[in-house]
Amino acid sequence: MRSVRVSHIVLTTEEVALVLLEHLKSFDDSQQMLKSFQKQAKKYSACGSRTKGGDLGFMEVHTSAPELYKAVMAAPVMEVRGPVKTKFGHHIFVITEEEGMGDTGIDGLTAPNLGGGTGTL
Repeated sequence: MRSVRVSHIVLTTEEVALVLLEHLKSFDDSQQMLKSFQKQAKKYSACGSRTKGGDLGFMEVHTSAPELYKAVMAAPVMEVRGPVKTKFGHHIFVITEEEGMGDTGIDGLTAPNLGGGTGTL
């Protein structure tokens, strides 16, 4: 499992999604691609996230679009992907950030001040 920040554009038809995807893949520079992605999201996306350039924030496991979640988990950072069909439409997406996931060391067995003190369960 990964912790990733995702931006997407939701389109009503696969044909439009493919045209937009081809345009976004034509960029050699990932920062230029991301700027164009945000602009296109504001202009064309059918999702409320369009006001934020398509930014969905960090993706949750139990998303309302499991097809999108599965595709996102298999994608590399800063590579535009899609279209992914869900009940909401056809998604083009890009992972804009990935957080490292690691063990915090807090498992409830060795953390101080947890529980009611000595002699309790």
